[in-house]
Amino acid sequence: MNLYRMPEIFSGIDAAPALGNILTELDVKRIFIVTGPHVSKSEGFSKLKTIAETNRRKVKVFSNTTADPSLELVEEMSKQAREFKADCVLGVGGGSPLDASKIVSILLTHETSAESLVGTNVCPKRTIPLLLIPTTAGTASEVTIYSILTDTVEQIKKAVCSREIIPDYAFLIPEMTVSMPGSVTAATGIDALCHATEAYTSKRRNPYSDVMALKAVKLISENLLTAYKEPDNLKARENMLMASLFAGLAFNNSSTTAVHAFAYPLGGMHHIPHGKANSLMFAPVFKHNMTGNEKRMADLAQAMCGKHDCNALIPTVQQLKSDLEMPMTLKEVGIPESDLEPMSQSVMTVTRLLSVNPNEITLDDARRIYREAY
Repeated sequence: MNLYRMPEIFSGIDAAPALGNILTELDVKRIFIVTGPHVSKSEGFSKLKTIAETNRRKVKVFSNTTADPSLELVEEMSKQAREFKADCVLGVGGGSPLDASKIVSILLTHETSAESLVGTNVCPKRTIPLLLIPTTAGTASEVTIYSILTDTVEQIKKAVCSREIIPDYAFLIPEMTVSMPGSVTAATGIDALCHATEAYTSKRRNPYSDVMALKAVKLISENLLTAYKEPDNLKARENMLMASLFAGLAFNNSSTTAVHAFAYPLGGMHHIPHGKANSLMFAPVFKHNMTGNEKRMADLAQAMCGKHDCNALIPTVQQLKSDLEMPMTLKEVGIPESDLEPMSQSVMTVTRLLSVNPNEITLDDARRIYREAY
């Protein structure tokens, strides 16, 4: 068993004040903030920016981060950060800004390309502080070794996996998640559920990831629908941030599996948001993985709905997705039937995730799984 380190984490009412204290302790002078257009206009972001600017610190904000950031976009961010002479990177947002921030923190001080970082543990050593603040409860990018970028030429997502992009500090501020649209609350919450359930069934699972995964599943089952229906419920929001964190720690140390692999072509070829793509692929992939893993599936069902019955897992998750008003099929989100074959071919290249899936997946399996999702 190999466990990755955690960043220092601040959560709840003390998290925002802690940001100012940490920036002072680090004695940084020029902070490059990566965020997205929606978050940059929020009241919460304005307060964070004021904290960052305290003690005469200089701040430059890059707010044009797109969903599924491309290799080219993070290159442009890094160029701007170098020109600004930043000595700290602060990411504020959902998975896309946080993932991009991780890459900027490396490229800022190393003359290399984003493409060269793709792979496992090929990042050079980070030499500046990296601080992350999630505004969604799903990706857990604030604690993981992963950054997912889009290759616009090959039309597929690629992963940077390195201990060097684990942030130094993470701040879980429930108020920062309140402005999320309901659809984002739903999609990111199901993303966290996929992280936890895949981690629990991964071939690389271990006692640590098992504990974190089951705790995350229980928190999600108890709080996601409330956060969706009552956006201002700060307790539900905080619990979802913790669920996302636990799920992140689980898959950080065991890996996600085929659900994420099958979601990659949906994002790369059709720009389906990550959480929504995972949601669409959950049922057919877990159906494929059921045989031989009934005990694990029953454990997940127990955490999800209180029934230690493997056959209860998929219907319970599907009902939750329905309650969250999420699309249930690939056809609903506009995927052409003619693209099922190229997506099947594409998913078979995601060997990093397919290799740890509990059950083998062949090309014919991939075709059947996409057909069932359609």
